[in-house]
Amino acid sequence: MRETTLTFGLHDALLGTVSFAAPAIGAAPWGVLLFNAGVIHRVGAHRTNVKLARLLAAQGIAALRFDLHGMGDSQRADGSLSYKEQVVADLRAAMDALQSNTGVQRFALVGFCSGALPSYWTAQADPRVSAIVLYDAFSYPTARSVLRSLGMRLRRHGVGPRAWTAWLRAALRGGHAALHHAGRTLAAWRASASPQTSDDATALDTRLDRLELGKNLLALAQRGTGVMVLSAGTDFSAVNYAGQLRQALGLQRQHHQRLIFAHLPDVDHAVTTRAAQQQWLSCVRDGLLRLAPSSALPASP
Repeated sequence: MRETTLTFGLHDALLGTVSFAAPAIGAAPWGVLLFNAGVIHRVGAHRTNVKLARLLAAQGIAALRFDLHGMGDSQRADGSLSYKEQVVADLRAAMDALQSNTGVQRFALVGFCSGALPSYWTAQADPRVSAIVLYDAFSYPTARSVLRSLGMRLRRHGVGPRAWTAWLRAALRGGHAALHHAGRTLAAWRASASPQTSDDATALDTRLDRLELGKNLLALAQRGTGVMVLSAGTDFSAVNYAGQLRQALGLQRQHHQRLIFAHLPDVDHAVTTRAAQQQWLSCVRDGLLRLAPSSALPASP
């Protein structure tokens, strides 16, 4: 396998590593971009970006893993652009770099956690994006997920007479606190259906209207951009069943072949164990192959 590290973008401020497609396979007409999750270097959580890039390259798909401005080995931005404008500009520069080094003209973006919004924004801004993977960025609750979470907590504490007695005593002692918590939960549920104005770039699901997000993801799929919404399941209080996000986004009756929802119940958010990494890598690879563009078009905008 051949790899090279390069600088690119305005003033060569961005740094990344290209994994070239295996020559014996024949290069695909599309490539994959992998970048930071939170403050993690371009290698990804537990080197998942490295492993995914090499897995794809072995199957004939070139990949570029790189650091956004101000992350890892890339230089800081000059502050002239907003966060949203800057990450979109970085991803577009990465597409240019991968295209000039490999000839690919269509791109898939893998957004791990905080990388989901940049992928989503760039897909809306640049027609070269053929697919996006949004991993574990959203945790909109539903009535079913709240009940399942409560049920799991009860099972962890036991469900026999002694456990129920303890729960009853705790409920009596903390009745006021429970009502207060219920009120806060209801307020959070209502807020998830309303546009937010927070400027915190890390508040992914609270700064987006969930139904508007669902509508926009479906619109991307309908125009031909593949979308994979992937969630982990070991944090049972967040996303704890396969259809939760489809339901929360108002898409339970909307189905499109280029809009995929997948849930990995045995995988933790940071894909820590080798078994979790194998499941995650296989799921993302299969999703990308399923959403791969059928042609090499179009040219750069």
